[in-house]
Amino acid sequence: MDSEIQGQIMEKFRQGFLARHQACRQWKKSGRGVMGCFYGLVPREVVHAAGFLPVQLLEERDARLEDKARLLPFLCGMSKNITGQIYEGRYEYLDGILVGTVCDTNRHVLDIWAHRKVVPYLRLLRTPSKADHAAWKFYAADLRRLARELEQMGGQEVTEKRLWESIELYNQNRILMERFRSSRNTLGISAQDALYVLASSLVMPVENHNELLRSLLQTPARAWDKKSTGPGILICAMNLNMAWDIIRLVEEYGGRVVADDFTINARYGISLVPRQEDPFLALAIGYLRRVPAPGLYSFQERAESLAQQMNSSGAQGLIYLVQLYCDAYAMEYAVLKEKFDLWGIPHMRLEAEDNSASIQQLNVRVQSFLESLI
Repeated sequence: MDSEIQGQIMEKFRQGFLARHQACRQWKKSGRGVMGCFYGLVPREVVHAAGFLPVQLLEERDARLEDKARLLPFLCGMSKNITGQIYEGRYEYLDGILVGTVCDTNRHVLDIWAHRKVVPYLRLLRTPSKADHAAWKFYAADLRRLARELEQMGGQEVTEKRLWESIELYNQNRILMERFRSSRNTLGISAQDALYVLASSLVMPVENHNELLRSLLQTPARAWDKKSTGPGILICAMNLNMAWDIIRLVEEYGGRVVADDFTINARYGISLVPRQEDPFLALAIGYLRRVPAPGLYSFQERAESLAQQMNSSGAQGLIYLVQLYCDAYAMEYAVLKEKFDLWGIPHMRLEAEDNSASIQQLNVRVQSFLESLI
């Protein structure tokens, strides 16, 4: 019975992610707005406090989408894929898109989307690369302007009380996600299912996701279904589709993915927005350089964070997956590799495109890496 209840909860996470477009259309029909977020540096708390549903723009595996985007071939697959989805109308329910500066590509696809007028409202968040008082003040001021703009779009007034309530909801989600990450093996939840828990957090209303997480964490612990006694792996990736493929390859060759590292789950699990007098300033402090993402975080802290996850999860090896043409991840690996070698962490870098054929070409490398850990 316990397994049945857990299975029902996990199915809600899966459907929350897989049926996200249908859910957003229903939300829209109820008279409420939906705001797209691209990528992790958009403070959803402000969007939520204004009465909009924040929804992360995510890749879908469909080779036709990159052709529809008509972007330069050497740009990253994520930008091409999402642009193709927008042009095809898969996000026709969006009231607007907020772009937080992460890299040159994600910054400038915004200009193309603006030229094409793909949604009624497009907004760049000029995220400072520093995290000092001047940067926090600058970003807090921009978030105040964002709140006023969302109010004028027909959202509700973003009062300090309402914003603090949103911050509290998202901080609860971060705490619950961290509890889930640390206990998912004892809960007997597979790495693939765990990824659905993360993915659904990016597109579901935070209230619903919190409720599901609490229900899941209350289910009794059960013995880990050890289909393999092979080496445990920590997978570091950005693209969810590619991560699911690598997890399958690891399991196919007798390994287990015991922990994962994504920019987006690290945000929820590690950095709480601190309590400050000004909620906008609190968000600026909570977001700037607090997210362990390539180029936005200290390389030393990033390397130490991954090493700590290796220790806490019992992982014996690390697979670092780079999406083709993602310069941020490629650059970060070049720096982190020195640390991993110095600390004796077995690791392997994989680079591929988000399609099954590209990933399958890596199967021999995954097999060899796992054999080297035995």
